Formats: sequence, C-alpha cells, structure tokens
Amino acid sequence: MKWITRERARVDRIACPWLITRFIDPKPEFLFVPAREVLEAGRREQAIPYDIPDVELGHHGPQCSFDAFIDRYELADPALVALAAVVRGADTDDRALTPESAGLYAAATGFQAISRDDFDNMARQFPMYDALYEFSRMQAAPIPLQSRVLFVCLHGAAKSVIAAAHFRRLAAARGLPMGAVAAGTEPEPDLAPGAVKGLAGDGLAAAPARPRPVTLFDLKTASRVVSFGCDIAPRPGQVVDHWEVPAVSDGYEAARTRIVERVGHLVAELAGGR
Repeated sequence: MKWITRERARVDRIACPWLITRFIDPKPEFLFVPAREVLEAGRREQAIPYDIPDVELGHHGPQCSFDAFIDRYELADPALVALAAVVRGADTDDRALTPESAGLYAAATGFQAISRDDFDNMARQFPMYDALYEFSRMQAAPIPLQSRVLFVCLHGAAKSVIAAAHFRRLAAARGLPMGAVAAGTEPEPDLAPGAVKGLAGDGLAAAPARPRPVTLFDLKTASRVVSFGCDIAPRPGQVVDHWEVPAVSDGYEAARTRIVERVGHLVAELAGGR
C-alpha cells in the first residue's frame, strides 16, 4: 500500500511509518510531500494520508496519529499502547507525559537535523523505535497477547465480520479466552448493510466499523486463520482453514446459518473440555 504525509518528518511522521512497516503492511511505500499537496497527491497516487488535519489517521483530541493507527488496525499489543504514550508526549507539548517522551523529542529533532531527507531519517530512527518497543515490552506487565482467530474475506465487509461477531459471542459463552478479528484482502470502503442489519437483529455489533486490510499483526497474533475464498500468505507453520459459505448478498439467513454452524464447531474444538 502507499502512505502519504507531510515532508520534514520528526516524531509522529517517523513513528507511524515504523508502526506500518513492523505491524501493518508487508510492502509499504511512503511518500513525503509539502503539507498543502498531501491530499491532492494522495488522491493521484491512491495513497492513504496520515498525520495531517481532518483525516482518520491524524490527531484527535489529545491523541496523536500513532494512537489513530493502533485504533484503526486493532493493534492490541500492551507494549504498543505503552509506546504510544511515549510518542504522544514527544509529539505534543505534553513532554512530561512519560519519562521517555522528552528524550524521544530531543533525539527526533537531532535526527531530523542530520538526515539528508525523510527516507534517511526513517532509516536512522527505525532502530530507535525497535529499541523503545522492546523497552516497552520489558516494562509492561507480563501478560501475553490474547490469541485471536483471524477471519478473512475478499472485501472484509460481510462474511468475516459476521463470523468474528459470532465467534466472540460463542467463545464468551464457553469461557474461551480468545478474540476474533475480521479483515479483507481487498477491503471495501464500508461494511455491507445486510451484514450490519443482520448482526443487529442477532443483538451483535459489527466490528470493525469499516473494513480494513489484513495486517502483519493479525497474522502474528492469529491462533487460527479462516478464509472465505481468499488467498492468504500465512506465517511459516500457520494453517489456513477455507470455508465455503453462500454470499451474504444472496440472503443473510442462509449465510448466517452456515457461518454459525462452522464457528460453533471451531469454538468447541478450541475450547476442548471447557
């Protein structure tokens, strides 16, 4: 995917590319342009804008763009949440937010001054964020990441969303401490209305609020991967289950019945004797 932001990056606009590269996109392409050109160039290049005003992946209240990425891509890693506070303090005037924030601001300012361009700056700063992430992992409570089932369909807008919602419901009923996420290989802009309406009728919420792509973090944290007719590049040793389910557009009930049946078997398998 392509990602675009303002040139002359310092804190957030280097931290976010690091986050994208390490946890989201296996083959990212970054573009840095003058601030006034970001939106136009983004449309022309079909690139996702970040860290500019009035975009989803930007500042919202006290939260910075790094926080927005964590929320949008469901990066439920305690170490990343801790690192987000460090970045937020360094990227805003709240330098006392964490003990590390003022130091990160100073280092980022220095790297900006000595780097040839934004790409050189990324190359210099990425090892620093690797180290800060490892430091955050060491400082965080020793709670392992919750294992998750990754459901993937082409558009990330219907089948995967329905499956994830019912998996969470059935897993909770069995006392199975596992989460579920839905993603797409070619995400649509919005969820399928039929899926949202059908889940509401089941008393369940559709999540995420908008389809999103499969991320590196999804594959890293997935105990199981379920594909609805999609080609997935799993991690070594990771098995992908392929489920055949009727199209939701042809009728919610038929698709729901098949999905819930398969999800029920999966939860029972994973729960074992629970």
